[in-house]
Amino acid sequence: MSFSVITDNLSFLMQGLLITLKVAFISIILSMLFGTVLGIIRFIKTPVLSQIAGVFIDVTRSIPLILYIIFVHFTISPYLYQHADFLRYIGVDCLEMYSALIAIAAFTSAYIAEIIRSGLASVEKDQILAAKSLGLSRFQMLESVVLPQALTRMKPALCAQFITLIKDTSLASAIGLIELTRASEIVYETSFHEFQILAFVALVYVAINFLVQKMFYPRGNVLKA
Repeated sequence: MSFSVITDNLSFLMQGLLITLKVAFISIILSMLFGTVLGIIRFIKTPVLSQIAGVFIDVTRSIPLILYIIFVHFTISPYLYQHADFLRYIGVDCLEMYSALIAIAAFTSAYIAEIIRSGLASVEKDQILAAKSLGLSRFQMLESVVLPQALTRMKPALCAQFITLIKDTSLASAIGLIELTRASEIVYETSFHEFQILAFVALVYVAINFLVQKMFYPRGNVLKA
């Protein structure tokens, strides 16, 4: 069984990997920022905003991601992309990548919001009452008492969500983005070496997600996190 098809097409596959990593990295940052804001709004039950956030989260989590990506690509993205010249400075140079970023980041933020909210809610009420009795403001209470404890408890769920996000970048191939999975499809459709290409790409995903786990658990101490 020859694996020369991999070396012959390695440059093309690595270009797809670069796009996968770029989409995943930017989406993780955006979804973490937006999801944290949504989660805090839900936790402190801000009037009106909490209801709006709740509707967004419930609707988003009820839609398949691939449908979400296609919908964003053919409705919202073409209009927003015309006014997003600054994105070209970070390598977002095509509509397909822009659509993937918006859709995956927005979709993931709904899940992260619930992770954040449940993590904040897991902090004992006695500690919150104690913080209030000390005269801490709501922001000071979140920053000094609630968030430090909640973040430790959220690590397993956040790690799993980011791993899912990295794998879900493959769904962007539905709108024509040539990321790692789509690049592998192009190679094996022309070379007819399906096993070699798919096995190689699977190993690449395993390696990436292994590194993500190591970032969260550098000592491999997952169960005690």
